[in-house]
Amino acid sequence: MPAIGAAILMIAPVCLFIAAISDLFTMTIPNRVSIFLLASFAVLAPVSGLPWAEISMSVAAGTLVLAVCFGFFALNIMGGGDVKLLAASAVWFGFSPALGAFIVATALWGGVVTLLVLLLRAQANRFAVIETVVPAQILTTKKIPYGVAIGIAGIMTFWDSPIALAALKMLG
Repeated sequence: MPAIGAAILMIAPVCLFIAAISDLFTMTIPNRVSIFLLASFAVLAPVSGLPWAEISMSVAAGTLVLAVCFGFFALNIMGGGDVKLLAASAVWFGFSPALGAFIVATALWGGVVTLLVLLLRAQANRFAVIETVVPAQILTTKKIPYGVAIGIAGIMTFWDSPIALAALKMLG
């Protein structure tokens, strides 16, 4: 059981970190990260000690986030990778206060990331060092690497999710 608890506590944060780094440097979030998040939850949740009702509500939370964010995608407000990552992450949070904290933290970090990117773009011509330190895609595209915000927010708030609390209980 300690291995299951450790896997639960590591998989979501590591996937969120990988998604954030990938989005920062390539402006894409690989589908395999979101798929792995969902598949890992499907395997680990039943053995985590969470009741089936809570697991079902987690799936419902992910479905709701997917539906809302798909609307944002259709309006060209969000990218497809961001939508998939948010929905796959929401499954790990379920309908819990941690999901609300995750969404709010994502919005706040999204604002910070957006402001930083816009500042970097505005100052890139003035300071040559920016172009040597910052990934080129950030300076040349109009997209914002929102996966960075999702990753930071998810890692910060994951520890209060029902599955993380169940894993911590497993580990004693």
